[in-house]
Amino acid sequence: MLTNKQITKIRKSLNGASQREVFKILADTNRYRIFQILDQYPELRVGNIAKILKISIPLTSQHLKILEQGNMLQKERKGQKVYYKLKGDNRIVHAIIREIIALK
Repeated sequence: MLTNKQITKIRKSLNGASQREVFKILADTNRYRIFQILDQYPELRVGNIAKILKISIPLTSQHLKILEQGNMLQKERKGQKVYYKLKGDNRIVHAIIREIIALK
């Protein structure tokens, strides 16, 4: 039998809006693949990702924008070139990499 304190703790843990958003974002095949690619190759440009996925650069840019808005990616400018990488301080991103992607 659970105590009221345990029940309250469980209820609070179910309110993980950020986790739900991450999984909604990664439900798209191309965004999930981008996530996998950036796990293996930490810094890539839009054109490289587009070539790997065989999709257009504008479509790739839209997917990257959604991942960035979901606080999963960060971009780094080096001169005129922009590189994307997984967000280093996002614990959900690290948990997905550790528990889901690493299983493959």
